[in-house]
Amino acid sequence: MGPDTPWSRRLLGWMQERFPPGVYTLLVGLFWGAATLVARGLTAEGRVAPAAAVVTWLFFLHLRILDEHKDYEDDLRAFPDRLLSRGVVTLGLLRRVEAGALGASVLLAATLGLPALLAWGATLAFSVAMRFEFGVGRWLREHLVVYALTHNPVVAGLAVFLYLATGARWEWADLWFVAVASLGSLAFELGRKIRLPEEEYAGVPSYTTELGQAGARALLGGTYVLLWAAVSGLLYALRLGDPWPPLIGLLCVAPGLLSTVGAQPAKRVEGAASVVLLLGFVACGAGAWVTA
Repeated sequence: MGPDTPWSRRLLGWMQERFPPGVYTLLVGLFWGAATLVARGLTAEGRVAPAAAVVTWLFFLHLRILDEHKDYEDDLRAFPDRLLSRGVVTLGLLRRVEAGALGASVLLAATLGLPALLAWGATLAFSVAMRFEFGVGRWLREHLVVYALTHNPVVAGLAVFLYLATGARWEWADLWFVAVASLGSLAFELGRKIRLPEEEYAGVPSYTTELGQAGARALLGGTYVLLWAAVSGLLYALRLGDPWPPLIGLLCVAPGLLSTVGAQPAKRVEGAASVVLLLGFVACGAGAWVTA
């Protein structure tokens, strides 16, 4: 594949490399499905709005393209074999794709009601601030944990958007679901940058280079404990009786907790974080469905 390859094939190649469509479709499907079921479980109302799932999928694509622009210079040095680094895909092509995605998103979000549209707009504005690293990019890049924490609220914004897209009345108990989405995504972010010494990339920061092996794995383990509390809290809010909420929460985070024990390779830690994120959404949706 080279610069003369049709743009559609080059774009598909980039997506397979940096934004696997199947993986993100599964993630968004579970995220959207859980939010829809939770809204119904908390309020006994709310519509099924597939357009909200499409908007969320396009938003994740938007975030990926923002990162490609933000990290371009660093990726040229650290990952010269990527399609973007080799010039097979260009930033200009990605900008055009992003513009189309955002245009479609605003039209779809407008069909979901004013509250959902405002939530989407606020989340979009936050993502633009993320793109410019809140004006303190150099400092943030030297403090990777703070970097992750300041970028994580974008997922909370999407969780609120998905809830409001159902048209259900707002219930503060939904903040448990927002916490599940936020903590699950934070654990995934931490898990994908925890590496053994021999797995580190020269010049590429990770949580293990910043905190050390024990510190990084302890931080990830603590995030899983908070996620367990959030899943349990939501299931209690959905009126699921004892002993199920804490037990189901533990089953969700168990793969992640096990991956923090000892010096395990990066792929295993990242894989466990991915599984935990998906299990969290499954548990929320299933709990809402059972108690509806």
